[in-house]
Formats: sequence, C-alpha cells, structure tokens
Amino acid sequence: MQHQNTFESHISLMNGRILAQRCQALSKRSKLQCKKAALSGKEVCMFHGGKSTGPITKDGRKCCAVAKTVHGYETRSAREYRAKKFIEMKSLFDMLRKELT
Repeated sequence: MQHQNTFESHISLMNGRILAQRCQALSKRSKLQCKKAALSGKEVCMFHGGKSTGPITKDGRKCCAVAKTVHGYETRSAREYRAKKFIEMKSLFDMLRKELT
C-alpha cells in the first residue's frame, strides 16, 4: 500500500519536455497512485473528480444541503436525536445531583 507522503507530486510528459502535477488519487484495487496528470488548478485528474464544479444553482446547493447523506454509521437526524437525548440525560443527572446534596 502506498502512503500519502510517498506520492509523486509531478509527472513527466512528452519525453520530459512537459512537467505536470500528478493526480493525487489512490486506486482502491492496487493501492497505487493514479498515473494521470492532474487538471490545471486541481489536485486530481478528470476521472477522479477534477472536472466537477459542484452544485452551481441555488436549487442544487439546497438539494445537496438537505440530502440524507450518510457519513459513517449515522445520519444527520440520528445525530440531532442523540444530541436531544444527551441534553435530557444531563438535566436528569443535574436533578439527581441536587437531590443528593
């Protein structure tokens, strides 16, 4: 497996006449750095998201913001529910602490 700090930063093109920034993406299968040149002003090639501009319209941004994207094991609503329960639990502990003192 190739680590991030061993990535090559540049790639030589056209028999060494052009030096371009190399794509910083890591292959899932071979665990090696992509061999293509990165797009200008980007860190990755067009196959790894270099051509992506992200959402441009207000509707597109809104859609991305309210999307039910799962990051890890939980959704945004699960985090909000857990936060409410922690606040409720803290208030119960505070009440219990007042009764004991």
